[in-house]
Amino acid sequence: MIRNFLFHRVNPRRDPLWDPMDVALFDKCVKYISENFKVALIEDLAFSKELNSKNEFATLMFDDGYKDNILYAAPILDKYKCKASFYVVTDCIDHNIPTWTHMLEHAFLYTNKDTLDMGFDFLPEDLRVKKLSSKTERINYLNKLKPFLRKTAHEHRNLVIERVVSSYKDVEMPKLMMSWNDLKELKNYGHYVGSHTVSHSMLGTMTDEIEIKEELQLSAIAIEKNLGHTPLSIAYPVGSYNETSKKISKELGYKIGLAVNQNIFDPQKEDFFEMSRIELYNEPWWKTRLRITNTLENIKSLIRYK
Repeated sequence: MIRNFLFHRVNPRRDPLWDPMDVALFDKCVKYISENFKVALIEDLAFSKELNSKNEFATLMFDDGYKDNILYAAPILDKYKCKASFYVVTDCIDHNIPTWTHMLEHAFLYTNKDTLDMGFDFLPEDLRVKKLSSKTERINYLNKLKPFLRKTAHEHRNLVIERVVSSYKDVEMPKLMMSWNDLKELKNYGHYVGSHTVSHSMLGTMTDEIEIKEELQLSAIAIEKNLGHTPLSIAYPVGSYNETSKKISKELGYKIGLAVNQNIFDPQKEDFFEMSRIELYNEPWWKTRLRITNTLENIKSLIRYK
């Protein structure tokens, strides 16, 4: 059994829309995990004889490629002698731009404009707005828009993103991402760098197999070019995948596909291209500990099947 723990940002600064994990909480997480489980890289563990041993394993993973991973998380990993895997969006690394999910949040939060023509016929009626007059209205709207975008077609999502970014041109996007030199440094310290696609596209909502292949293949090429290795692992953006994206990943030479699923991965029962991960958030320690021990998911399962 393997507990694959997923992190994104680790930062002392707070964010009203997507709060990074506080540095002190991350320290507490890594300390607890390293004391209670045998920590390894999934890229090593997946093909090791140890996989079938009785050891309780844990892995530490980061999605997207944020600069605060090397500034705040890496020193704590070193403190507890833990190695981690970092799954990067290669366009974001190349151009130091955040993922589309972060761009949307940042645009809605910081624009001073109130006009936004969202008259797309594929949107539900309550999302077809022409104007959002205040920050409160924009945030309320965004909180309804995000769940819809996670489920809609890839092409529709791109139209919405383009419309928001072009409408809110007064917002300068933050420089949040690591560079290739940062990633080289992490690799030199024994950490692993894998793929999180080219543009953070949700693979499970894409229908064009050529586009899916480009997202997977070009990201691997960029990692090989800049870091000298072809990645074994693909972390599906926003946990979105389907049989087509799994098939193409295998054809391109990936060996591991990382989902989310908020559960422990059982290598005897589960597909290596649907590996469960447990995402940890900036929450009170008691709740984080319940996630780490999988107690929270067990309680939810009991309630669901009552």
